[in-house]
Amino acid sequence: MSLSAVLPLRAEGSYNVNDLGRAAILFKTLMAFNATEVLKEILVICPDNEVDIIQAQLQPWEKLAIRVLSEDAVLPELAHHPKVRGWRKQQLIKLGAYKYVQTPYYLTLDADAICLRPLTTSLLLPDNKALIQYEDRALHPKWWKSSARILKMSDKVGDSSVGMSVTPAIMARDISEATTQEIAANLRGKGSWVDKMCRLHNPTSPSNWTLYRQRRGRWTEYSLYYLCAQKLGLLDKYHVTANSAAYPQQLLIHDSHPFEQWVPQQSFSPNGTGLFCVVNSSMRIDTDTVWEKISPFVPSV
Repeated sequence: MSLSAVLPLRAEGSYNVNDLGRAAILFKTLMAFNATEVLKEILVICPDNEVDIIQAQLQPWEKLAIRVLSEDAVLPELAHHPKVRGWRKQQLIKLGAYKYVQTPYYLTLDADAICLRPLTTSLLLPDNKALIQYEDRALHPKWWKSSARILKMSDKVGDSSVGMSVTPAIMARDISEATTQEIAANLRGKGSWVDKMCRLHNPTSPSNWTLYRQRRGRWTEYSLYYLCAQKLGLLDKYHVTANSAAYPQQLLIHDSHPFEQWVPQQSFSPNGTGLFCVVNSSMRIDTDTVWEKISPFVPSV
């Protein structure tokens, strides 16, 4: 079974960092670690006015089968919500990209992700199901309460102590579609699921400061996706648990924080279980410094 990837990207991302430079590191590590044999394509989704420049900058990585789409093509409703922050747009894009993905599952990526070891289909999709990695819901309790309210369900379904972790993640196209349908339930013609979510984040709207908004505005794409999968009984049909006895591999490890204390040879060790790590853009570490630290452990391609 093949797999796609989805990467929201801007020429310059949050915190005024060079997201194209960070993406170059991601692409170098994907090339070095067998992604061309695993990923059918990588959908890079960017602002409409950046499509040409990003296509030009990604030419060196054409072997990764990159397809560049504009945000407006993927989610046309975003044009009607210009004040929605880029971070929220990225979350909506990851959830809504299922319409453009050609495979049953897709791997979500951010520009600051780094691949740590050779990828195989059996690692990412063991037994033709996608790895799902968990974290303690207590880390972000408002994500789960907000998402449950949006989906009109209890936030206590399943094991209420754990929830889906963050990017990189693997999403089932069917569950993503079902999630958007659940969000859109009872809209009565008042726009789409995208409109509904964007209306929660319009800073100039008086409704943005109501208790209703405050109780629903802390969602993430993954808390919505995971709770919807639980609500509809789809989780075990499409996912298996990462970092478990049966599947010890982890989609994300956190060894790279704090960056100054990171020992990358441990992260890249052949005996390790982590498939990706992240050097968050919020850390404002320049790309040359990141590459200098990891390049001894990345095979040349």
